[in-house]
Amino acid sequence: MKENHAGRKNEKKHNKRVEQRPWYRLDNAALIYPSIQSDRITTMFRMSMTLKEPVNPKVLQKSLEEVIVKFPFYRVKLNRGFFWYYLEYNPRLPRVEKDVLYPLGRIHPGFGSRYLFRVRYWQYTIAVEFCHVLTDGTGGMTFLKALVYDYLKRLGKDIGDPGDIPVDTLLEEAAEDAYNRFYKSTLPLPDKGRRAFHLEARLLEPGAIVINTGVIPMEKIIKKVKALGVSLSTFLVAVYIDAIQELQDSIVSQNHKKRPIAIQVPVNLRSIYPSKTLRNFSLFVMPEIDPRLGKYSFDEILDIVRETLITKATEKDISKSLSRNVGGQRNWVIRIVPLIFKKLLMPMLYKNLGEGLVSGTLSNLGLIKLPEGMSKEVERVDFILGTNPINKTSCAVCGYKDKLVINFSGNTNSVEIEKLFFTRLIKMGIPVKISTNALEYYEK
Repeated sequence: MKENHAGRKNEKKHNKRVEQRPWYRLDNAALIYPSIQSDRITTMFRMSMTLKEPVNPKVLQKSLEEVIVKFPFYRVKLNRGFFWYYLEYNPRLPRVEKDVLYPLGRIHPGFGSRYLFRVRYWQYTIAVEFCHVLTDGTGGMTFLKALVYDYLKRLGKDIGDPGDIPVDTLLEEAAEDAYNRFYKSTLPLPDKGRRAFHLEARLLEPGAIVINTGVIPMEKIIKKVKALGVSLSTFLVAVYIDAIQELQDSIVSQNHKKRPIAIQVPVNLRSIYPSKTLRNFSLFVMPEIDPRLGKYSFDEILDIVRETLITKATEKDISKSLSRNVGGQRNWVIRIVPLIFKKLLMPMLYKNLGEGLVSGTLSNLGLIKLPEGMSKEVERVDFILGTNPINKTSCAVCGYKDKLVINFSGNTNSVEIEKLFFTRLIKMGIPVKISTNALEYYEK
């Protein structure tokens, strides 16, 4: 009875907030996603926690109903305006659903009552899949932590204090569009970039996704990284570039016909700007090599990646990209163009100024920390990115306790990049336990 009373109390608080602000503008990063969504470009990412006991879906549903009230900016549906899409309060409660073999399928908004995220469960795992229209990795992980914390508490587990996990309705600052807040006008624009090398392979049927996972003892890889004097992200991006370099060398023999190899690395802007937003607030830096100049040694790649991640992930450099992106959104010519025409433009921008310039993405969430009592109930944390038909393979990384989990997601029948990547780690003396969700798609 107390829980029901608390739920009604939270619902009343939320309804007051809805009356004050019943809708949200899409943040700058989210603007492009509704126009490019398809069965092949789902714009989704996934986070999950594996528990020590099987998941009770009825209890999980109660937790979801409680937690969504605390995140009013996620309790929304996508609507179409004359000039832009926007997010509007969703009166229906979300429902948990069983997991599937191929996750990260497109959420068809339908401009009805569909949410832009889904909560899935299977055996010991609780997963949340978000459309990037709503949030980035930081927001998604915050929501997952809150959901699992509430779930474990309802089971009667002694999980102690929540720490930084939100247990009350979040303040308005969590819903801010931080891109607009920190936008600076009249800054020089960043370099345009060049069309990058892309894997050529037959695409699987729409919706199919091959996930190849490598689980690594944290102690082993950190020891290697420290010996090289670089960060973990620097090391992994360098291994990724080196693997793609070998793949391109096996396909293209003449250097002058080779294309640049660039990896898109998301930067959490909350580490640069003082924002507590739980909507999108990240931009990218792109370490790159130019194979037309010849073959790069691993040490050379490591130096390039290290310098790029240090010098380009600064407030001054990031502000140029922020200025370009937000400035385009604020341009009066673009603002008065009807949405129907913007929808025709967005896919071209996505291809020519986005995915077309990179050979892959590597997103590292870092070490996931949970309150001590909660961590005793959670065995593992996973992070997976969706795929797209341009660069075809993405890499998502997160650490938890003594394990580093690397998930490659792909939409082709080729696993060459993953093989080359993990083989490099093993040759360096780093043990990797490899698994996949779809053995039938491996090349014979």
